[in-house]
Amino acid sequence: MSELIDALSAPGVLAFVALVFGGLVAASLAAGFAAERWLGARRRIFAVPLREGQLFRETVGTARFVALAIPVFAGVLLVADHAPTDAARFAITFFACWASFEVYYWALHWAMHTGRGYRWHRYHHVPRVTTPMTGYSMSTVEAFGWLVGLAGPPLLLSLAMPISIEGWIAYLAYHVSGNIVGHANAEVLGAVVARRPTSWIAHPITYHALHHARVNNHYGFGSTFMDRSLGTEWGDWPELHARVLAGAPMTRLSERG
Repeated sequence: MSELIDALSAPGVLAFVALVFGGLVAASLAAGFAAERWLGARRRIFAVPLREGQLFRETVGTARFVALAIPVFAGVLLVADHAPTDAARFAITFFACWASFEVYYWALHWAMHTGRGYRWHRYHHVPRVTTPMTGYSMSTVEAFGWLVGLAGPPLLLSLAMPISIEGWIAYLAYHVSGNIVGHANAEVLGAVVARRPTSWIAHPITYHALHHARVNNHYGFGSTFMDRSLGTEWGDWPELHARVLAGAPMTRLSERG
């Protein structure tokens, strides 16, 4: 793929990113809404209605994020030093992007819940019960904050070594699917992710659903290690996750385990 990018013009790279990133978002939205439909009856997280006009507002926010992300990601491919992929290059690129975003996003998310920072994050928190469309529904300022965390690591890594384009795209696929499906109001992930060793690197959808319901804590993106290390984890989430898996959704946003 490195040779393909080198052979494309700047407009060609832009079109390539639009196709790949747009396709990832569309496929993840389809998967997220399918999960809500198929699992909603037996693994619904909150049996609470959506806010009036929520889906329209989220669609606008998601479209804005995608429109901002495409030229930024195209810029990464045009600027970052890259080389044909081998196993080591792929693994280093993927892990560097994963670890960097987990740490960066916890700090960004915490800051947006502190003092005046919340004004930039409020758009994302209008939904208290989330949908797959909630994932990228955010203000322009917050969107640029996310894009720094997604574009910065491959650019910085490319100063030390040529990155793997496939490794970065694989991370984006993980990120997009995890973020969109991870906002569905249905628990896709089973009991294994509630176990302490596993949840360090992957948390269930219920974990983040509690963040939207309670507004604070659970600032991590796809793992618990930052929340657990810095004391921003709710202790009752495993019990509530088990309850959801048993077919007993939460009926109040203020529900506790």
